This record gives sequence, structure tokens and C-alpha cells, in this order.
Amino acid sequence: MRYLLSILLWIAIASSSSAQDSSRVVADTAKSCNCYVSEAPAPTFSESHTYAGLSPLLSQPSGANSLQLDVDFSNSSNAVTTMFAGAFLTQSDITDVMKNRVMAYAPRIIKYEDELKAGLAYKHYFKDRGTTLYLSYYHRNIRNLTTTRDAFQLVFFGNKPFEGRTADLSDIHFSNLMYNQYSIGLSKSDGHFFIGANISFLQGFNNQQLNNTSGGLYTAPYGDYLNMSYNMVFNQATVGASHFFDMNGVGISGDLKVGYSSERSRFTFSIQDLGAIGWGRHPVNYTGDTSLTYSGFAISDITNISGSFNGLKLDSTFNRLIPRQTNNSYSTSLPTTIQVMYSRLFKLKRSSMVLTFSVNTKLLPKYYAYGYVKTSFLLHDGWSTSVMAGGGGYSLFDLGFDIGRSYKFFDFILGSKNLIGSILPMYYPGSSVYARIAAHF
Repeated sequence: MRYLLSILLWIAIASSSSAQDSSRVVADTAKSCNCYVSEAPAPTFSESHTYAGLSPLLSQPSGANSLQLDVDFSNSSNAVTTMFAGAFLTQSDITDVMKNRVMAYAPRIIKYEDELKAGLAYKHYFKDRGTTLYLSYYHRNIRNLTTTRDAFQLVFFGNKPFEGRTADLSDIHFSNLMYNQYSIGLSKSDGHFFIGANISFLQGFNNQQLNNTSGGLYTAPYGDYLNMSYNMVFNQATVGASHFFDMNGVGISGDLKVGYSSERSRFTFSIQDLGAIGWGRHPVNYTGDTSLTYSGFAISDITNISGSFNGLKLDSTFNRLIPRQTNNSYSTSLPTTIQVMYSRLFKLKRSSMVLTFSVNTKLLPKYYAYGYVKTSFLLHDGWSTSVMAGGGGYSLFDLGFDIGRSYKFFDFILGSKNLIGSILPMYYPGSSVYARIAAHF
């Protein structure tokens, strides 16, 4: 009878233990007592253990309703340090040390991107159908830039280094996109196959985009004259400052995720942010395709041309340089992400480990592929921690870390996918911080 009670007790404890903490009851026949022996956490494939940064909205059904608050900011570059980017965007002083640090990294094409995503998501699980409903609101701010090393040097060091030669001003692309995203979606899983789709209404309130496909600046010896050529289009959603809930643009986007899971493996394919925003309320366009010659003219910095320059308010620059101004509507495509990922779970002696390999691409100029490897350890008492390494895309090299804790009705995660730039912003490109708090009921 004692052995039967022990077996029943063991079954009850095993069936009610969490994914991160389990135990077994062993009958000690010599002392006629029950002793608890620690085991490794039960296998799990939480989305936070596989993605770099926060997981996307379409996650696997969890068997519970949830409300989560997400904040995710990152900037990536192959040359622009975090300190330089912050000073430029906030119109703070940019020192020669900052400029020289960027030039030390800079290849022929300098790449930069940053994104802020913050908001709330509600997930409702229909147990009888194995389906999850998603409702969410997110604020999005996305910037990206590709420019030549020559253009950067010209803007921040003047044209003296180019005396007797032409600075390459071709292939310059810049976009600043701010919008609010309201989403609804559904996902379903049969335990192995998973599919989820999400559709979003986009309320755009601010945008600037610049494309200069070809051009250059020739500086004659002794600065006798300058010759500038360009083929440029600059669009902006409205003149002057915009408000958070202005409807300057309207758009739609979608997300799709499909996957297959076995007991120890998972494969997923996803497309995120496939869509566009049309700007037609107060658009302003500047276009020009010409060549200009200035006699006896030297540039010590870009303000000699523009009269004012802060990275985003470029009206005075284009009023002076580009002859044609119109008010035609235009559209902005979102930086769509296409991603493939494979994860494998290993049950270790005192913990479980999830090893993930992923590669993605974004529909951005000169963005080829970004890959990362992430290793997550599922510890006891609901704790988990991860380390990751990645590179490609617009980044140089990323080294990340996060830590999380799961409770019965609550969980959180805090991390960064670029610790080097976050800790040493003066010396290294890129930085990142993300946090999620979720309640389950």
C-alpha cells in the first residue's frame, strides 16, 4: 500500500509541475520515507528562447489568455557608433573624436538603421478550437540610411580632402517613418503544424524619404570652383512638426508565420511587416536631375549649403539645391522581414537548452542577409537565460544576452541583442534593449 501511495503521489506531482521546475518522489525502502530528487526542467519552446529581441506577435498558442507590454529599441550599423547616432538625432554637439571613430569603421558604403517598437498585445486562447486571437496596438518609429563614405566625409569634414577629385554621392537612401499600428490576427496549431496570420491598419503621421541614385561633387585645385551633379528625389509627409495621432498617411500591412514542431525540434518561416503607407494629406516633393557649378566656393561643413541641418528637417537644403517642388501623393513600403529559423531542444542533466539558428533578410537598400545563433538555458524555478551572436544586414557584429522568469500568472524578459555597443557606445556601432512583461489568466 505504501508503494502504491508513493506511485500515485509521484504521478500527481509530475503532472502538475511547471515547464521550468519538476521533481520526482522516490520511495526509500530502507528508511520507509519519500525523498525529493531534482530533475531538469521539462522541455519547452517559448518564443523568447529563439528570437533575437522580442518574439513576433504571432506566437504558438499557450493554452491561456495573456496581456503583454513590449518595449524594443535597437540600432544597427557597420560604422556609425551609438554615441554619434545619438548626438546626430538629438542635435547635440558632434566632436571630432566621434567623427573619426566612424571613419575608422567606414567601408565604401555606410549603413545604419534603428527601430523603436512599443505597445500592448492581448491574446485570447479558444481551448476547444486550439486557436488564438490577437489584438494589439504598437507605436513604430523606423529609420534607415545607406550612404557612401565620401558623402559622410563631405558632410562632416568639408570638401578640402577632395581637392582635385570627385566625391561619390551616388546610392544615397534615407527614410524616417513614424506610424501607429492597430492589429488583429489568428493562429492555430494541431500540436505539430502551426499557422498564423495578422493584418494591421497603419496610421502614418510622419515620414521623410530621400533617394539620390547618382551624383558627385568635384572640387577644383585650390578650390577655384565646384561642380555638383545629382539625381535626387525627396518626399515628406508634411511641412513642419506632426502630432502623434495625425492622419497624414494611411496604410495596411500583414504578417504570416508557418511552422512545424516535433518533440525536440522546430522549424519556422515568417514574413513580417509586408505592406505600405500612402501619404496624400499634406505631401511635399523635391525633385532634381542636374549639374551645378559654383565659382570660388568652398564647403567647410554641410551648413554652408543648407543654412540649417539637423538630420530630419531638410527643407532649407532642398529649397536651395533642387529646383522643382510639387505636392504629389506618394507611398512608403515597410521594411519587410523574411525569416527562416530552426531550433533544437536538448535536455541536459540539470537544465534544458534550446539551440537556434536563424537567417533573415529585409527589403531595404543593400540589406543582404542577417544571421544569428542563440543558446537558451531553461533553469529551475522558472528562470531562463540566453546568449546570442549575429552579424550581417546593417550590423557589424552583435553579441547579446537576456534573462527571464516565468511564474504561474506572470512572466518577464529583459535583454539586449548588442551588448558591446550598449556598454561602449563611444567606441562601437549599434545598441539594443528590450523588455516584456506579460500577465496570463
